[in-house]
Amino acid sequence: MTNFKNIPSHSRIWIYQSSEEFTPAQLKTFEELKNVFLQSWESHGNPVKGKIEVLHNRFIVILIDEADEMSCGKSVDASIRFMKELEQELNVSLLNRMLVAYKKGEQIFSCTMPEFETLAKKGEVNSNTIVFNNTVHTLAEFENNWEVPAEKSWHKKFIEV
Repeated sequence: MTNFKNIPSHSRIWIYQSSEEFTPAQLKTFEELKNVFLQSWESHGNPVKGKIEVLHNRFIVILIDEADEMSCGKSVDASIRFMKELEQELNVSLLNRMLVAYKKGEQIFSCTMPEFETLAKKGEVNSNTIVFNNTVHTLAEFENNWEVPAEKSWHKKFIEV
């Protein structure tokens, strides 16, 4: 599913979700900006051992291997500034933590939390609906708990009757 081979499972992860799929032009711009950012990303004067990828044409995933030294606040702040820059350059919202992403078949949809709750009340999503748990903190959690049925995620609070 991912391109995260040779990255330790304890690595820190941040997931930023766009409300819509990226276009080919947006993906090209993302790759260009990502490469520039990764070349200058530092922690305590050393290059950050990190990786940034787009998954499902909708999620930007940032990984940092903190094994050698903890990432300093400045390196994390730099990644957030990078997300804000991407929002401007790609003309999308990436920092809206009120969005829910879920699958219907193989298609991914995004909506607000209240909209997801309404979909649950209408029976359009249920405890078996695959959701994306963007609150995971490590690569291990990501690999086991990112794409899961709603009943195994914090999303279940919208499904419970």
